[in-house]
Amino acid sequence: MDSLLDLQFWPDWPLALDPLACFGLVLFLAVVLGEIASRLRLPRISAYVATGVVLSFGRELPLLAGLLPSAHLVFELAFALLLFELGQRIDLGWLRRNPWLLATSLAESLLAFVAVGALMLLFDQPPILALLIAALTASTGPAVVLGVSKDSAARGQVTDRLALLSALGSCYSFVVLGVAYAWQHGETTEPLAAVLHPLYLLLGSMLLGGMAAWAVLRILARIKPGDNSQTLAAIALIIIAVALAKTLDLSVVISLLFAGILSRSLDRQHRLQPMDFGLISRLALIVVFVATGALLQPAQFMAALPAAVGLLAARALAKGVGVFLFARPSGLSLRKASLLSIGLLPMSGAALLWVESTAAIWPELGAQLAAIVLTALLIMEFLAPPALQFALRRANETGDKP
Repeated sequence: MDSLLDLQFWPDWPLALDPLACFGLVLFLAVVLGEIASRLRLPRISAYVATGVVLSFGRELPLLAGLLPSAHLVFELAFALLLFELGQRIDLGWLRRNPWLLATSLAESLLAFVAVGALMLLFDQPPILALLIAALTASTGPAVVLGVSKDSAARGQVTDRLALLSALGSCYSFVVLGVAYAWQHGETTEPLAAVLHPLYLLLGSMLLGGMAAWAVLRILARIKPGDNSQTLAAIALIIIAVALAKTLDLSVVISLLFAGILSRSLDRQHRLQPMDFGLISRLALIVVFVATGALLQPAQFMAALPAAVGLLAARALAKGVGVFLFARPSGLSLRKASLLSIGLLPMSGAALLWVESTAAIWPELGAQLAAIVLTALLIMEFLAPPALQFALRRANETGDKP
């Protein structure tokens, strides 16, 4: 018997679970909890985030040691996929036909930015930190909007405006973040870096997005619409774009959102089918929100709670005012304006990527930024999806009407 146990082909004991098996178990757990949440008439996204938060408490366990370090890369790839899909849903011609939509977008984003920035200054935060926090929190989370809309099979006026406003708000935030980076570079390095770094970040990311859109239109349009090969080729191009953005230190978020918008706007002959990635998109949603929860730091929660709660209240009020200012001219009833205001509550998960980028350049500033922004994001990841689902149902735009 001992000779049998000594044979070399037996696995070592105790067994070490492969990180891939951990990923499968986490994914299965998220799906099960998501279905339980759905039966309770809650968004599946909330269950995905809860799964990630539970994982974050065990980040030191050996089983998770090989899984969490790769969470950033998986998060970026999945988030890029969703951003491209969202960008393809944006009709820039709608803004030409109804310019009041652009006014609404500018108003809700600007008022949220000013309100949050002013509040952070009242909390005695340094001006550069107040500027970064305001820029990161002013926009609405596109992945949450897309995820809850898909989950609820939502279509209609409020749903379409949410997609448009979240995409435009993300673009505004990235421009302001570029200015903030320039300011901080001017304080800490030579003036030339203060000018060139934000220009490189913004223009380089937009150029990469434009090149990705060109590749999509030139290559994918030669594949028969409706063929699965078109979708698979799009995913391959998105992965390449993410890899190039990381290699060139550009913004994954700007590049892929811009690529999605341009690939629709420049497709005048409608040769490209809308990129609905189906089950792959659903997998990306699960990965994004589980990874978001896993990458958050619950230990920072209590210390930053007062500032985060104040931030979220000021942000919600400002966005509501911005929507109501132009509701009538843009063709929106006051009832639907109130529902749109609720739908704009989710924060963008892109804040995780920007916090990481900031910490890589200025560690101390990045740590201060993470404490407040990620605490606010943690709160919103739980509260905003049910609020958004409620707004879409009250607007009678969901396929799961009660």
